[in-house]
Amino acid sequence: MDGGIKIKKLTTILVAIFILSLISSLGAAAEIIVQPGDSIQNAVNSSSSGDIITVKPGIYTENIIVTKDDLTIRSESGNPDNTIIKAKSSGASVFLLQGDNIKITGFKAVGATRSGNAGICLSSCSNCIVENNKLLNNCYGIYLLRCKENKISKNIATNNREYGIVLGTATDNTLSGNTAFNNGRGIHVGNSDGNTFSGNTVQDNSVYGLYVCPRSDTNQIYNNYFNDTNMTIRNGIGNTYNTKKTAGTNIVGGPYIGGNFWGKPDGTGFSNTATDADGDGISDSAYKNIKGSIYSDNLPLVVYKPGSQKLVAVFYASPKSGTAPLSVKFTDKSTGKPTKWKWDFGDGTSSTEKNPTHKYSKAGKYTVNLMATNAAGSNTATKSKYIIVKTSQAPTADVPTADFWGWPLSGNAPLKVTFTETSKGSPTSWKWDFGDGKYSTEKSPTHTYSAAGTYTVKLIATNEAGSSTKLKWKYIKVAK
Repeated sequence: MDGGIKIKKLTTILVAIFILSLISSLGAAAEIIVQPGDSIQNAVNSSSSGDIITVKPGIYTENIIVTKDDLTIRSESGNPDNTIIKAKSSGASVFLLQGDNIKITGFKAVGATRSGNAGICLSSCSNCIVENNKLLNNCYGIYLLRCKENKISKNIATNNREYGIVLGTATDNTLSGNTAFNNGRGIHVGNSDGNTFSGNTVQDNSVYGLYVCPRSDTNQIYNNYFNDTNMTIRNGIGNTYNTKKTAGTNIVGGPYIGGNFWGKPDGTGFSNTATDADGDGISDSAYKNIKGSIYSDNLPLVVYKPGSQKLVAVFYASPKSGTAPLSVKFTDKSTGKPTKWKWDFGDGTSSTEKNPTHKYSKAGKYTVNLMATNAAGSNTATKSKYIIVKTSQAPTADVPTADFWGWPLSGNAPLKVTFTETSKGSPTSWKWDFGDGKYSTEKSPTHTYSAAGTYTVKLIATNEAGSSTKLKWKYIKVAK
């Protein structure tokens, strides 16, 4: 009897080990290696979500369609010039991404020359990353079509017949550090909302450098280098062309991040000719009514001349609040190459170090002064009540998680829909975008859709800790 029990126990243990091993193997990501002569598409077809496809240097002739989520396709070298994908059919994009969380990096994509096709096309996908690629001799370089929340960075689009980078109904994407030059058109923003463009270089495109259509709203465009003869900016709603003036090296080498560089190849652009008396790399006047639009760049960049930079005391601290005793690191970011520093920490103590660390032992609100000095003179920066020290940690709110539902979701026009906010994290303010050009700041508003159509609804919920956005695509369907 005892022998039978032991055998049963041993069998049970072996079965459990086998099941655990099977589960572990199912969850493990694999790396698939593609050699010249192999097919990248076959590797994609045989892959599973989470896998990494590594492509050896060489020339591959094919059109690649990716419909699986959570997939990375990368060149082994990281060098687009030695890992080249040529379109087998010029009537299809070289890469067509139709899944979420896909990463494409390190390729040169060429030959998708027929109308509407691209080196890399992102279609109805989200949270993808496209970086460090070269797109040339296509109809479009990079094409974002009906997609959202993707990151497009450090790519070069050149010699593409119609567009370097084009957005069509693309929402909340981030495009940074890209170069679009010598294309038919540089960057085209069509019917696309909530995108951020920063650190991009757009120049020497034949038709125009930048186009923002009148149905593109709430886009943020700053710290870009535009150097094209023609630019076209329509109005839209809520677009911005500069951010807050912040210390840091901008795209033309100046000491502050602010707006954009608006140049022309012949040297007659606004930024080519603007006055910068204080030498901070930002025009002394705003660029108003950019290209005839309602918008202005209030902090346009200019050609930066380091030798003319004025001494301006600038500093920041981290952390700026906390409980006593609080250790704070102060960092000097002054312009004009100061050689001496004098800090007053507001509690009766001081320092002459460049980047001192100071400990506040008592609760209070402290004003901090920095006097920076060079051979030409001194300049002082004062930040009132900059450091806040508390006796005990005050409770902090969590960033809210925006959410909502609406009812009814469909019907004939005019359709009256009640939206109910269900966000977590106790938001204190709300901003609704009903998708038909109408907005509300009520918590749970009612809205009437007067025209037939399919509407995407967006809610931004905010509290003292921050904000979050909930977007429901094609959420409301209104018939005639």
